Amino acid sequence: MPNLAATVTDIAIVALALAVSGFLFCKRKRMPLPPGPKGYPLIGNLFDMPRSHSWTTFANWGEKYGGILSIKLLGQPFIILNDPEIAMELLERRGNIYADRPTFQMAHLCGWDRVLSSARYGPRFKEYRKLISKVIGTRGSMEKFYPMEDHQGNMLLKRVLEDPSAFESATRKTAAAMVLHLTYGYQIKEDTNDPFVDLADKAMAEFSEVMRPGAFLIDVLPILRYVPSWFPGANFKHIAERYGNSCDDLAEIPLAYVREQMASGHAPSSYVADLLTQPDVSEQKKFDIKWSAASFYSAGSDTTVSIVTAYFLAAAKFPHIQAKAQAEMDNVIGPSRLPTFDDRAALPYIDALCKELCRWLPIVPLAAPHRAMKDDVYGGYAIPKDAFVMPNIWKFFHDPTIYADPFVFDPDRFMGPKPEPDPADMGLFGYGRRVCPGIHLADVSIWISVAKAVAGLSISRALDEHGNAIDPVADVTDGIVSRPVPFRCDVKPRSERMLQLIREATA
Repeated sequence: MPNLAATVTDIAIVALALAVSGFLFCKRKRMPLPPGPKGYPLIGNLFDMPRSHSWTTFANWGEKYGGILSIKLLGQPFIILNDPEIAMELLERRGNIYADRPTFQMAHLCGWDRVLSSARYGPRFKEYRKLISKVIGTRGSMEKFYPMEDHQGNMLLKRVLEDPSAFESATRKTAAAMVLHLTYGYQIKEDTNDPFVDLADKAMAEFSEVMRPGAFLIDVLPILRYVPSWFPGANFKHIAERYGNSCDDLAEIPLAYVREQMASGHAPSSYVADLLTQPDVSEQKKFDIKWSAASFYSAGSDTTVSIVTAYFLAAAKFPHIQAKAQAEMDNVIGPSRLPTFDDRAALPYIDALCKELCRWLPIVPLAAPHRAMKDDVYGGYAIPKDAFVMPNIWKFFHDPTIYADPFVFDPDRFMGPKPEPDPADMGLFGYGRRVCPGIHLADVSIWISVAKAVAGLSISRALDEHGNAIDPVADVTDGIVSRPVPFRCDVKPRSERMLQLIREATA
């Protein structure tokens, strides 16, 4: 006969356990979202969203609500991270939960979901990264491209001095030349506008626009994708058609060039040509090669353009910074040659200058959203499945508890025995499984371009019609990828001897 007392005790324990479990379950289910501005029923915080430079608004909200906050747009939760430690915990240490991207409806309509940066996490994403990593995945893998990068660094000086007022155009052309040569074996045209460069610039500007949070209502109201293009207010569909053509051309036109070169037997070694010549390349493999190649431009070129353009701005705005960089360059290199990658270890201030350019005007102030792939909890707050999680990189780089006098341009912050954090360790190139695979390409492209500019160019403030120096504004364009707003500066060769060296290097 069973022990009745034991049975009653067991039942009581089980009942208590169930009660506690139920309480904890209910408590978990009732966990609130992180705090944030209240918003309105149904539409949420739609009217709170800034028209531009949302990263500064989110940083200001962070002063009130803390390092993690939330907003809702038509029911879609956005989790904004203003604390780099929280970003590291969620996106790096729990990276398996946050490796996905949300489906950006406007980008999807334009076809940009086929490139790496906005691809959903899955087999295709992993294949892209594997292909790209084989070519530029390590610092060592970039060494074989040093001669090409060095040549394009010299060409940057030549292009700038041919038309000093168009220094930004020269920077874009140089960055594009680097990536197009590496990816497709393509040599750009020097005497006129290059069609491949123009195509890439146009496509990337459109990509930046469609990836900007809140730019298109369809991103917060996906049902709009079913609206016919003739319906009033459906202009976004006409925009998507135009932008989709640019996206297709970015992938198809350079690929066609490689195939023509291969058919004629004159294709130089490149990312695409080398992969296409492998045996038994399936149709799926060809698709992956085409779109992973199209991903190279955003992985390397856009970053380089933004940072090198920022150098021209900083050199004009802060002449003492340029003078200090040139003093180091002259002490190490001297007047008889241009710098090369062999000099990098002996030029620590140039390295620090590059880091400060990345921190000062970050290329991706508000990182592209990650998507929570399942429910999660942080600090007593719920992060529901499918929430958009966005690290505020601009806030990280301008936090006075991390960077002393963060609005002061000071490369010395990265020098000495106690340097401040490297921006690359603070989310500059992303987090976890979505960290940019072009990080090493961007690093060497930025360094050689800035080093050549320091050595070869004298940059100063432009003068207005009254002969007064114009102080350029340190601000950036809006969008997922930002660049300095247009500005003027005066650019000259540092000396006649330097001009001669540039001519000899680019003859």
